[in-house]
Amino acid sequence: MNLYIPGESIDLKTLRPSDVGERYCGWLNDPEINQYLESRFENWTVTRLKKYVRSINASGDNLFFAIIVKSSGEYIGNIKLGQINRYHSSADIGIIIGEKSSWGKGFATEAIRLLKDHAFNVLKIHKLTAGAYAANVGSVKAFQKAGFSIEGVRKEQYECHGRHVDAVLLGCARTSRTVRKPK
Repeated sequence: MNLYIPGESIDLKTLRPSDVGERYCGWLNDPEINQYLESRFENWTVTRLKKYVRSINASGDNLFFAIIVKSSGEYIGNIKLGQINRYHSSADIGIIIGEKSSWGKGFATEAIRLLKDHAFNVLKIHKLTAGAYAANVGSVKAFQKAGFSIEGVRKEQYECHGRHVDAVLLGCARTSRTVRKPK
């Protein structure tokens, strides 16, 4: 399934194995970019990433999108919805803005909002969750600006830079307050 979700400054389009190349692979192997990702413990290759994207897309319980800047067409990151739990009507969101020049520009917040709106309005998912290392302040703020609330903190959950850091747990439920009408 190929989905396209248009936004104001970015668009989301289904990430296909043919989209995977050295750029995406480089993000996952760059210690500055991957410092808050669980995938940092792996050594990624383009072949392995293509296999991963194929498996995510084939699962039926995940949506995986490339984040594309409208003005330039530049591929700057990915956002994933999944594992979708159809029994509880819930799913998790994970995001990476891999292009450092795109950090701090609001692209993550917009991508989260777009995917949240799609999940609530189209898929009728009731609850979305996300997690971030507490030190990843930009990610926590992006989720909060997109309507998520901090629901909890797991103390000293992750090892990061030689010490244990907290995990911030975020969530957003579909209510009349959180559902935005598409433009």
